[in-house]
Amino acid sequence: MKTEGLEKQTLTLLVFSANVIIGAIARQMVLHHGLDAFNGYVAFMVCILVLTAIYINLQTLFRKMLSPYFEKFFLKFSCYRERAISISKSDEESIEKEVAVEETDANPPPSPDYEQIRQSVMKDKERIEQEKLATVLTYTRESFAPYMKEDDLDLLCKYICLFQADKDVPKIPQSIKVDSAIRTIDLMHFGWNIGYQFSKTGIQIATFIKRVFAEALKENEIFTLKSKLRLDGKCTIKIDTSLKQTA
Repeated sequence: MKTEGLEKQTLTLLVFSANVIIGAIARQMVLHHGLDAFNGYVAFMVCILVLTAIYINLQTLFRKMLSPYFEKFFLKFSCYRERAISISKSDEESIEKEVAVEETDANPPPSPDYEQIRQSVMKDKERIEQEKLATVLTYTRESFAPYMKEDDLDLLCKYICLFQADKDVPKIPQSIKVDSAIRTIDLMHFGWNIGYQFSKTGIQIATFIKRVFAEALKENEIFTLKSKLRLDGKCTIKIDTSLKQTA
């Protein structure tokens, strides 16, 4: 098939070259008879177009009318007959391959069981969330152990579990007391750090810390806290984005 295509390209190139040569001769004849260069180029282009049209028509005529007779004649010779049979077999193999590819595309292999895939994805997601929660709880205990009683710290961890699971913390939760060394900016930073880990919004974070640290943040409104979660300033608990990277 590749050889046949190469033969057609070669024949087309030869015919085009012959047309150009004849067109150039026609142009020279026009110039020789005293006409200007523009007329010479017109003659050149017209000659190429006419010869190309003749070649295409002759090709069509030969293919439809004369080709069957020539084929019958050449089939009488054994060498040509063997080559024709070989080409025919190659064409049949190509067609069979194309059909096989189309059937494969039309009928893709059966996909794995949907429920198995779903369960696997859900387990991976649950594992990742559990790892995030463990990281946050460890961070919470390390951050507040010096500034909070053990009972309050345990209660805070309980509220964080509800926060991560998108479950509401009681609107009037048991008050969690922190040492005076922990200021408003520290609680805002802490809220942002764990909220960033859980991919929470600013309003969710502000609402959580307002309810959990109600006594320490009684002078602050939720929207004020939301706008200042990453406030710069002197603090004990700093903004920490490494929590999300280690999850």
